[in-house]
Amino acid sequence: MFDLGFALFLALVSAGLGWRILRWLGGSPEHPVDVFGLALPLGMGLLALASLVLGQFRGLNIVGLAVLVGVVTELGLFSGFRLVRELARSADFGSAWKAARVDDRVMGVFLIATVAATALTSLTPVTDGDALCYHLQVPKVFLIQESVFFDPDLHETVYPLTAEMLYMVALAFRGPIACRCIQWMLGLALAANATALARPSLGGRAWWAGMAALLVPAVTNGMTAPLNDVALAAFGTAAIVAWVRLLDNPARKAAILAGVFAGLAAGVKYPALVLAALLVTGIVLRPLYERRRVAELGWSKSLRLAAWFAFAAAAAGGAWYLRAYVYTGNPVFPFFRSWFGSGLEEVLAPIKRPLPVTLWNIVTSIGPLTLEPHRFDSFAHQFGPIFLLFLPALLLEKAPRRVLGLVLLGYGFLMVCMTQRQSMRFLLIAVGPLSVGVAYLAATWRERQTIPARVLATLLIAVLGLETCVAMTRAGRSVGTVLGRESSVQFLARCEPTFKVGRWVSEHLPRTARLIGQDHRGFYIPRNYTMELAHRRRTGLGANGESDREIIDALRRDGYTHLMLCPPKPDGEVEVEFDPTLCKLLAPWLALHRPLYKEDLGDSDGLVRSYAIYDLEVADLGVVRTEGVIR
Repeated sequence: MFDLGFALFLALVSAGLGWRILRWLGGSPEHPVDVFGLALPLGMGLLALASLVLGQFRGLNIVGLAVLVGVVTELGLFSGFRLVRELARSADFGSAWKAARVDDRVMGVFLIATVAATALTSLTPVTDGDALCYHLQVPKVFLIQESVFFDPDLHETVYPLTAEMLYMVALAFRGPIACRCIQWMLGLALAANATALARPSLGGRAWWAGMAALLVPAVTNGMTAPLNDVALAAFGTAAIVAWVRLLDNPARKAAILAGVFAGLAAGVKYPALVLAALLVTGIVLRPLYERRRVAELGWSKSLRLAAWFAFAAAAAGGAWYLRAYVYTGNPVFPFFRSWFGSGLEEVLAPIKRPLPVTLWNIVTSIGPLTLEPHRFDSFAHQFGPIFLLFLPALLLEKAPRRVLGLVLLGYGFLMVCMTQRQSMRFLLIAVGPLSVGVAYLAATWRERQTIPARVLATLLIAVLGLETCVAMTRAGRSVGTVLGRESSVQFLARCEPTFKVGRWVSEHLPRTARLIGQDHRGFYIPRNYTMELAHRRRTGLGANGESDREIIDALRRDGYTHLMLCPPKPDGEVEVEFDPTLCKLLAPWLALHRPLYKEDLGDSDGLVRSYAIYDLEVADLGVVRTEGVIR
């Protein structure tokens, strides 16, 4: 609970800081929920940028970060409390519940249950693979070195890292569970921004859009994991809200604010560049589709506003791309190697595009994304059936231009991204604007007394209930740990093999040890750790016919003292992503050496690996295995 408390405190002061800036720029919305949706990403984005600056001066230690958090607290604490008070006043749950119809109450229960379930799940120890690979590993190594730097064998250190810089603050003061809770808060900001997008069209029913966005399985899963996908959606949807407000009231300050949000979103993950391009295009082309205001907003003013937007976006997010260019020569490393000369072909390999890139496939991509989510990188991060089932009905309804425009923006973003890396985790920005279309349909059908409309409304509620059950099922797996029936150590020992290996390393290897290993998850290894696949990709080691001894000698020269192997058990489940190359290259050397540690460990997915740690300096053939440890 202290982890959740820290995340709530950080969200409070960050939102307070963001609200102060919104008021200063004259861009604060009227409704407190809309304020929260913009203020939290703005404050957290500025905190992340300040951490980046601190890291350039080797200030990422407990003192430097404490001063930074103290400054944010001084600027945002009282403003944050005011925002909480305004949110409490606007909610008025008692009166709203009494006045609500049955369907409103049912959906309200779904919303509350989902928020509670995701909060519970966010309190479990971290076992998410990508988090342990880089989302937490990168801030961990930054804290160890007390600076922001580029490690070519951990190339994620040069990515846009807004979410990871926030995790770094949480790791410095609490731990990985607090990082989960930060992502949970950003999930609430995503729902608030979806609500803000729907408010001009739906009024009091705008919260339906926020609920539809929040209940998407990819969101309920992502907001309980210390990744950056929901963070991307929260920052991206905030940028869309600021952009819509700019189009409603075109002015220089509004353009700057919208650009800042677009830049902050680009600092989370590369797909936000697509969003920024779509938004600036929408500003430039405004006179084409807003005939009533051509006199007020002609081409020259549109271009000026677009220029201010682009300038602010570059100022807020450009540091990440400049940093990547300085270190690698590629501002979007490791993507587009053929353009910039550096990067990895694997990230855009044909296997990353299971859907052939044709016009028809891209236009209809919501179909396979919904019906065959296992093809697109992550089954758990799926959209669910809500968009495929109901958005086509907008073609038959006379929806307002604002609703249609938002849906078109969201789907346009989805289609552009699908031409490159086809992963649903990269597409979550689309959830906010698409949810506005779903909410509009629900509100329209609710007012009709026909049988088809009632059937459709009932079906929509049933789908939302199903999505709530998905979130509650995940929470059910976490109840025992959260309630103390199982300690965090016991949970991790049962579900995360690298935690158990890391405990052995902590007890038996010197602090100066440097490990290179096959497991991509290095967060729980309490020593300097490098994934061998990344090292081989960079150096080409083993690709030029080197013998096993030559490979070992090369690793020694690079400063590595220990080798960790973890091949899956031959009689177990096959792990598609595991690369056995190193085991084959070192087979003769391994046959002559005994490991210091050897144990078969399984994870929560049932995959069993044979972990073994070898000393690269000492050969000892007279050892005996005892309780998983070679002595």
